[in-house]
Amino acid sequence: MPTTTTRTAVRPWPVALVLASASFLVLFDSQSVATALPSIGAEFRLGPDVLQWVVSLYSLSVGSLLLLGGRVSDLFGHRRALLAGLAVCAGSGLLAGCAPDMAVLLVGRGLQGAAAAFALPAALAAAASTFTREPWRTRVFSVLAFAAWSAGLAGAVLGGLVTVHLGWRWVFLVTVPVAVAAAGLVGWLLPTYVGGRGDRRPLDAWGGLLVAAGLAALILGLSRSAPFVAVGVVVLAAFVIVERRTADPLVPGRLLRSRQMVGGCLAFGAYCTGYSTVIVIVSLYVQDARHMSAVSAGLVLTPVLAGAAVSSSLTGRVLSRFTSRSVVAVALASAAALLAVIAVLSDRGGILGLVPWLALWGVASGPVYVRLTRECVGDAAEADRGTASAMFESMSHVGGAISVAVLMTMLGLGAGYPATEMVGAAVMALGAVITMVVLPRARQ
Repeated sequence: MPTTTTRTAVRPWPVALVLASASFLVLFDSQSVATALPSIGAEFRLGPDVLQWVVSLYSLSVGSLLLLGGRVSDLFGHRRALLAGLAVCAGSGLLAGCAPDMAVLLVGRGLQGAAAAFALPAALAAAASTFTREPWRTRVFSVLAFAAWSAGLAGAVLGGLVTVHLGWRWVFLVTVPVAVAAAGLVGWLLPTYVGGRGDRRPLDAWGGLLVAAGLAALILGLSRSAPFVAVGVVVLAAFVIVERRTADPLVPGRLLRSRQMVGGCLAFGAYCTGYSTVIVIVSLYVQDARHMSAVSAGLVLTPVLAGAAVSSSLTGRVLSRFTSRSVVAVALASAAALLAVIAVLSDRGGILGLVPWLALWGVASGPVYVRLTRECVGDAAEADRGTASAMFESMSHVGGAISVAVLMTMLGLGAGYPATEMVGAAVMALGAVITMVVLPRARQ
């Protein structure tokens, strides 16, 4: 294992920025394509029932393969897993952008999701393994958080502009040179020792297959076809049985027994529900009730990013004197109260009246991602950081898919936007309680 002196012989800002660019790239893919769906449907003469798979297949792929990608990162090295993810991202973007028909486009989208499933946990784990001391450990997680927040909004805004001015194929093609450049920089800047223990422990292939199939069925059932939920639950139960009998399981038991890991993931899941409420439900409200375009809705939500960027930058300075437990609990409680205010104001006044509250929501919620990443990934054992990163990211991709499905179902049943937003606020408030109860008291 390299010494601390060797580990600090990296160029911190270039490494932090290249890891953030890798995360931004794969998350941008997930959002930008939504604005291109009408153009894709017009070229291939397809209806919404088929077009929805362009989005759904990506979600299925990334959500079901995250745990496998995280474990591969632990076994074979974070740097290698990240390079492989970026390479597949470039190839799948080229395939989707040049697709002659819908079948090839869907193959490209599935591969894009697989690339994200390997690249995201590898980038988080690589950040934790490269930056072992403060203030850089918290600083790099702040940079990664900003990349994650900006990717969604940039996807919504830039995806529409690219589609209008260059055509839908460039939504995919524009990621190809960026992925190639990011892979080159990762290979150049990221130390070769990042991740991987040298001993080649066996990969739990059966566990990986079962968890991928179970999560895929669960996500599919919640978003498209309810009977698949039961299938997903049965397969995931089989996964638990297999894992208990495996000498080297896909998810080590020590992670599941860690209050720090479990509490952090539950708190992050509550945050992701609130984030989905703001980004998805408020965006739908702006477009449906206020008759604004998707690009305009993205601009309305931009203050969320601005507010989060400001508060996350303070996390490593002003908030470093407080424990993660107290910072996250206060942040979730404050964001819950602000989301409730947004819900009340949804039926009153104009759009401009919501903008300051959206900015404040970003300020309140900004420290959550940074501090929970520090707890769940940064303080995980070296051999488990890829898997810990995958478990943490699953709260966003799997938990986010579940929360969106529930919130959209509420809208479909006529609950209305204010009531749906109140549910998101209640979940965030519950997350604050869970944080105080489950997260260890002594973590600084």
